[in-house]
Amino acid sequence: MKIGLCTLAFRELSLEKVLDIAAEYGFDGVEVWDKAPHIPDEYDEEYVKAIPKMAEDRGLEITSLGSYVNPLMEDCEKNWDVAFRTAQDLQTKIMRVWSGGGSSKDISSENKAAIISVFRRMSRKAQQHGLILATEMHGNNFTDTAESIMELIETVDHPNLKTLYQPWFGPDADDPYEAASVIGQHVVTVHAQNVKLGDDGKRSSCEIAQGIVDYRKVVKILKSKGFDGSLEIEFVYGEDKMASLKRDRDFLAELAGK
Repeated sequence: MKIGLCTLAFRELSLEKVLDIAAEYGFDGVEVWDKAPHIPDEYDEEYVKAIPKMAEDRGLEITSLGSYVNPLMEDCEKNWDVAFRTAQDLQTKIMRVWSGGGSSKDISSENKAAIISVFRRMSRKAQQHGLILATEMHGNNFTDTAESIMELIETVDHPNLKTLYQPWFGPDADDPYEAASVIGQHVVTVHAQNVKLGDDGKRSSCEIAQGIVDYRKVVKILKSKGFDGSLEIEFVYGEDKMASLKRDRDFLAELAGK
């Protein structure tokens, strides 16, 4: 396994500065955030094609593109084609995608059918581009549960459609360990997030090792399903952000056996 940093964690900095941080703190690679200032709003071929060399010079690889394309967005074909081009120019093999459509409990039959249809088409395109699509496991999306992720993957039935593992902490969220077991064979990347419970019973985001999800258990389950991808930090929390980053990085390195 590898350890990665999502450049989204430092969205306020230039991509070059985030790459410097990733290299300084000993990460293997980065997921590039597909928004400005890391990827320009208007596609800049020269800039994007220069990013792999920027990463390589720092001993990093680009683990994935953190895109925001989904099957129900306006100008669907155009936006997906730009995302495919971006991922190819970044020389990565994984492109994070969203399902959209609202929660799996409330999604309309029309939206579900449209999501499945587009993912079938885009999975074929991804294969042509040498890419894996990794669905985001997130609230207010069709892929908000392990069950709905499996429904999408099994219905689309294409080898280039996979998923991320990312626990969701909403009121109807899956048990994180059951979810890891159910989707584990299809997981290509882990977005490690965690929350802790305050004295008032409210949840707040925290460092990865300090929360209610035991990532040692999660990683053990995923490894048993064949996972050998990247464990990634998506957000960094704490008063001293760089100290928190180091602790999160060291914890994931321990889990990855580094």
